[in-house]
Amino acid sequence: MLSRVLATLVLSSWSAGLLAGPTLCATADQAAKVREAYATPPAAPTFMAASKLALPEAVVLSALAGQGATGTTGAGFEKVWASLQGWDDATVVLLKGANVVEVRGRIPSGAPSTKSQFFNLKQDGAGLGGHFRPDLMGAIYAVELAGAQGPLRGVTFVDLAGESLFGVYLPEGAGEKPGLAAAFGRTRELIAGLAKVCP
Repeated sequence: MLSRVLATLVLSSWSAGLLAGPTLCATADQAAKVREAYATPPAAPTFMAASKLALPEAVVLSALAGQGATGTTGAGFEKVWASLQGWDDATVVLLKGANVVEVRGRIPSGAPSTKSQFFNLKQDGAGLGGHFRPDLMGAIYAVELAGAQGPLRGVTFVDLAGESLFGVYLPEGAGEKPGLAAAFGRTRELIAGLAKVCP
């Protein structure tokens, strides 16, 4: 009887932990730490700041909300991805451990799999291809910061623990192409109109 009660308590605690999950939103102390790091230009990309501050990237992004970042939940993935296809050029930055991989070119279209939870990209020859799991994405942020090489504009995707997955950025020199900046603006406005990640 006692073992059954203990098993029930452990299972309940474990389930509650899964439902609660890690927070994607900065505390007041974390937000102050992030604002201090970004007080002096040029601004670092948020994945670099996250590493330096030892915080999940989602926490850094949420601390910048309203001052360079606009976020939505992972549920907005398909709408955001469709918007990115309107960019004439992009640099996708993929993060894995200490490695940073960049893929330059147009963003391909894609569709949800009929057999799994993957979102499959349609690849025509060279360029970005692969399979995403939108259900495992915690947040998506449009970011616009004053970087070392000019405006740093992009869309960052993080997982359910708030850690970096990948980002889609306007390439260097995009400031000379008004159409690209306008396309980014449309994506940012789309994200601003979707469900918020943090209050």
